[in-house]
Amino acid sequence: MEKASRKRKSYAPEEYALKLRGLTRLMNVVDKLHPDRNEWDIEGEWNGTGIIHFVDGRLQSLFADYADFDCRTIKLVNFDKPAVRLTFFKKHRYWVLKNADLPREDKIVRITNYINELIVKREILLNKVDQLSGAALSDGKGQVGFMQQEIQTWQQVLEHLDEYDLAVSNYQRDYHYVTLNYKYRSPNGEQEYENGQEHLLNSQRDKQGVITQPRYNIIFIDIREIHREHPHQHKEIENFLNNFSIVSQAGKQQLYARPRPEDSLEAFEKGIVSPATTPIPTNTPTLFD
Repeated sequence: MEKASRKRKSYAPEEYALKLRGLTRLMNVVDKLHPDRNEWDIEGEWNGTGIIHFVDGRLQSLFADYADFDCRTIKLVNFDKPAVRLTFFKKHRYWVLKNADLPREDKIVRITNYINELIVKREILLNKVDQLSGAALSDGKGQVGFMQQEIQTWQQVLEHLDEYDLAVSNYQRDYHYVTLNYKYRSPNGEQEYENGQEHLLNSQRDKQGVITQPRYNIIFIDIREIHREHPHQHKEIENFLNNFSIVSQAGKQQLYARPRPEDSLEAFEKGIVSPATTPIPTNTPTLFD
């Protein structure tokens, strides 16, 4: 869930058009990669989202001038973070503002605007109703009646505003986006990886599902590492377990063993320590966790 929709950057029409032309031209001419599910570390499907272009991360510098461009139709999904692993899944994206998030004046403006919008729609429909007949006339009158009831309801709320809690959300619009989880090499260390997540742009469609405006997602790929298996993120546990020379699968767990270091073995034989009092490394799961 999102607290509220993020504020888009504003551009002068000429500036936006110039940036869009440049980014579109670059997107069209740059070499594209073809994902290979047998070779790439990739999971999930991206059907139903906008057009995806996979681009070699070594070509990122070509897009540097557009890294901060808040384009509505082309998204640089993971600029400066070329992916070594990709996982696609669908996610319901929405925002909600609760009563405490809405100042009183904001409530008044929102309700007033909605009432005025309903009044205009009702008047337009009333002018058309007289020209209708049969079932269409009945449906038209029903819609007019529904609008009138809505107007009265919200006028009542507006007149007794302090007696109501309000909320605003797009939750019921059921916006589902294909979302990308990706792993990329952290700039903080050669052996460290970090995770990122971004939703992908959907192409705009009409009520019949026909695309009226294509939208594009550019995903940068680390082609040197996209084929590799990558370690888990918990480096403390990763490093601890890597010190065991014997590893076996025991049901849903792994059983680890390693020769005890000479100094620990010598201390044990002298009775200085015992297996019952030997501390378990902090944050290390035992076989009984």
